[in-house]
Amino acid sequence: MPSRARVQDQRGFTLVEVLVAIIILMVGILGVVTLVDGANAVTSKTRAREAGTNVARSVIEVSRSIRYRDLTNASLEDALLARPALTDAEPGLAGYQILSRGVTYTMTLTVCSLDDAKDDLGDHLAGVTFCADSEVLPAGQPARDRNPDDYKRVRVKLVWKTRNTEQSVTQTSSIINPVGGLGPSVTGLTMTSPGSSSSDPPLRIDAAVDSADFRAQTSTSAADVTWSVGGESQGKADGAGNVWTFQWNFLNPDGTVAYYDCTYVVQADAFDNQGRAGAPRAVSVVLNRALALPVADLAGGRNGSGDLVDLQWTKNHGECDVVGYRVFRGTSPDGASMVQITCLDQDQPTYTSEPRCIDNTAAAGVDYYYRVRGVDTLGTSTLRSGDWSAPLAVGSAPNSVPSTPLGVSTCVGGEVDCNAPNGQPAPTNVVVVRWDASTDSDGTVAFYRIYRDGATYADRHDVFFPGGGLLAWMEFSQPDGQQHSYRVSAVDDAFGESALSDPVVAP
Repeated sequence: MPSRARVQDQRGFTLVEVLVAIIILMVGILGVVTLVDGANAVTSKTRAREAGTNVARSVIEVSRSIRYRDLTNASLEDALLARPALTDAEPGLAGYQILSRGVTYTMTLTVCSLDDAKDDLGDHLAGVTFCADSEVLPAGQPARDRNPDDYKRVRVKLVWKTRNTEQSVTQTSSIINPVGGLGPSVTGLTMTSPGSSSSDPPLRIDAAVDSADFRAQTSTSAADVTWSVGGESQGKADGAGNVWTFQWNFLNPDGTVAYYDCTYVVQADAFDNQGRAGAPRAVSVVLNRALALPVADLAGGRNGSGDLVDLQWTKNHGECDVVGYRVFRGTSPDGASMVQITCLDQDQPTYTSEPRCIDNTAAAGVDYYYRVRGVDTLGTSTLRSGDWSAPLAVGSAPNSVPSTPLGVSTCVGGEVDCNAPNGQPAPTNVVVVRWDASTDSDGTVAFYRIYRDGATYADRHDVFFPGGGLLAWMEFSQPDGQQHSYRVSAVDDAFGESALSDPVVAP
């Protein structure tokens, strides 16, 4: 009995149980395999789409490298063929295939123009492929836009298959017409006479000539070419087809100067027979054909300090090539007998940049004459003196200087009774210096000088000319936000300068 019980307790797995276990295990493994396969499929699709997006973007970038007027489906495909990563991978097949990351993309390009109603609409003429959805000029309305080709739309569509599933991506970009590209462009603009004195831009005219000749070359036959100097139209050029010429005259018909020595931009624009322009062409020309003109309004006098003479004049505003001025002194008005002096406030070794000079070597008791000459450059570096100014006589007779300004005070715009010279409240936070009028026993007070942070000639900061209103000078050039001290002096019509007022500090 005991042995029989032991035999009944020895149990194992039946065949059915083993088969059930195998089936459950297979279901689990198949589920895992399906998940892994699905993940791989998603990864493949994602990588293929990323690659396709990058390819489409690259095609768009290539389209931007093509000149606007030449951008078409055919020219874009030709440009792509020249790039190994974007060339046609299967030229024997219809369409255009690009191979990237092991995926073959079939590309469809669409390049067409759009007419935007924001600048009005025009006639869609032959030679330009307009998009099917471009705005169109309504029937019966006049064309107001001579260049209806406002911008081009480049659309790139890529189609590929991932595990027999078709995928696609589309990239679209708009390229604005920079010049209204229907018209001819100026492809070359050269100065044929005189020859430029510089081989590098800008062109230079250092010869004493009265005119310069130019030649314009256009991309296609033009109906008209106009030219301008500094943005001001000068009329039409002479010529026909692709070659046009014009002459730039530096003098007016009466012989006076029309263009002073300076730097100018000369530009040519070409038009077709419908008035449409292409890209213009411009060159910079440095005009340096003459000596600096005589300076004007030379004035000055002994300032009451013995051997000191103050001089000032008007800048040569018409001549932007003038770099400074040289001051000459003598006992006769003849320029040949004068010698150049070094101004006390001179900022360059051989000339002063500003239209003023302090002569601190004018001996007391001597009558002097002064003349000024502008300084410009010959070529790119050689300095030369211009024509003489009219002579200025500064006598030796003593001059009674004006009285010292009194009652000097300061205020800040926005405070009560802090007014500008016109009697109106001064601008907020602007420092205002005020004083009482000075008198002059042998003349009139012409102007006042403002000194800042000192009492030397180097501390001369500004001038104030009384105009019948308040004696109130405003400090507009105080960006540092710091406190400054101010003094005021009065200057008469013979340039005699009073003693300086006591200093006041801006609040």
